[in-house]
Amino acid sequence: GVIEIPEREWPPGVREATTFGMACPQSSSALARGRPQWSEDCLTINLWVPRPTPSAPLPVLVVIHGGGFFVNAGDGAILDGTNLAKRGIIVVTFNYRLGVFGFFAHPTLSKESATHVSGNYGLMDQIAALHWVHDNISAFGGDPRNVTITGGSAGGSSVLYLMVSPLAKGLFARGIAESAASVYGPLGHRTERRYGIEPREAQGLQLGDDIAALRAMPARELKERAALETNVAFGDGPNYWPMVDGAVLPDEPWALFDSGKFARVPLLIGTAADEGTIFALGNPIKTRDAWANHLARRHPGAESEVQAAYMPADSDLFPVVARWVNDWTFHGTARAVARAVAARDVPVFLFNFSRALPYHPPIEAARGRNLGASHSSETMYTFGNFVPPFATVVNDTDRALSTTMMNAWLQSIRTGDPNVVGLPRWPRYAKSSDQHMDFGDEIRVGTGLHSASLDAVRWARECVERGAGELLVTSIDRDGARTGYDLELTATIADVVDVPVGARPSSGRRLQYPCVAISSAMVSSLPRTRKSAATTDPSPH
Repeated sequence: GVIEIPEREWPPGVREATTFGMACPQSSSALARGRPQWSEDCLTINLWVPRPTPSAPLPVLVVIHGGGFFVNAGDGAILDGTNLAKRGIIVVTFNYRLGVFGFFAHPTLSKESATHVSGNYGLMDQIAALHWVHDNISAFGGDPRNVTITGGSAGGSSVLYLMVSPLAKGLFARGIAESAASVYGPLGHRTERRYGIEPREAQGLQLGDDIAALRAMPARELKERAALETNVAFGDGPNYWPMVDGAVLPDEPWALFDSGKFARVPLLIGTAADEGTIFALGNPIKTRDAWANHLARRHPGAESEVQAAYMPADSDLFPVVARWVNDWTFHGTARAVARAVAARDVPVFLFNFSRALPYHPPIEAARGRNLGASHSSETMYTFGNFVPPFATVVNDTDRALSTTMMNAWLQSIRTGDPNVVGLPRWPRYAKSSDQHMDFGDEIRVGTGLHSASLDAVRWARECVERGAGELLVTSIDRDGARTGYDLELTATIADVVDVPVGARPSSGRRLQYPCVAISSAMVSSLPRTRKSAATTDPSPH
């Protein structure tokens, strides 16, 4: 479990460190515009430190940038740590490898590795940054025992991945995950085909079997050759995303959360109310029939129920596409993680950001659309950075909301509890009460966040866990390579209480509970059978 980082000789004298380092190699997508230059020499760290430095060690906030694991860097204007550092904490941002450079698995690379795995280099960079903070932050006045990790979008997902990674154990004391995506969705596996996703090492071989030749290839050529799938909500092509590799991520993150194998640190987690609107703008699916087919491919075994929940009444797909992305990518992740953490009696606080942005960049496809509180829009408020074009249109309500959110976030960073003077009492999350704090035109405690949508179509996993007895499983071939899933659905359920999540059937095949819709009515309609002690091996994986 050791991450080996090659050391470089420090040049003689004092090295100037007053400008940001170069961004890591990345896609030329819209998110990366304005970054015409990047370098493979990109693993740099940025710090904002209060002046003068107080005598007592300061809390530290380590920020993981978003960008779908294929674009962006730690120097983004929204993530500027000046405003937070002025309030008495140290802020750290950094770069990590992206796309094919950060998430490329290959059997030869696995053989070369001391851990015999490959693929999660971007997450390993994040862990290496945390090691650097642990070893060095005291020299800047920081407290290595009081480190909070935070991020939005892919950065929020990273916070949750690090919470279940044994390699990050002990490197942080709290977590803040904003707009985290798909952590309760199916991940690719390094060596196994799961959910219709080819093994990531097999995907790597498609790029080339000669590692020496790939290493000799110019970075720009390798990036272009990798044919990255950047349409993360709707695409079916290859992507370079964190994977289950057996070391950095030893299992599906949802399984690790549900089984209690996560860092028992206070967590603040939530989403924007309208996460899906920006993604709906980029929806390549234009007709009702094509959208129905998309839902069927993504949710085999529950096509009719999902289509009933997410089909439009007319030809306008935008509202239902946005809601589908909300539920299956963002809101479902936040609620499921909050429930898993709360179930272990670990403090967790759930939030919803509902303040509609006062202005959106001139996106051609957005004309006439209300984008609402769109993806990761809360980040400007929690950092106090209203960057252009928003800077000229925010009003006193926005500035007051930002101040309140910054104060709550700072209190969470210092103590693990966001409750602070000027904020209504923010209750710890519990499944039974299902309470959250809503930050919008008003700040108030709410209940049942997105429950109408999230309860309408259940996770297959939850339906199985709600049963009482034993699980018999049969393989149902749904052309996984085409649909994006290779499912094993329950053929018969009868008294399932004895089967733990992740138990292995007698055949040795692991039960798979991906994030696929299946209603409780569908479960109850399955044929029932008598309990058979020989059906499963109840020992956990």
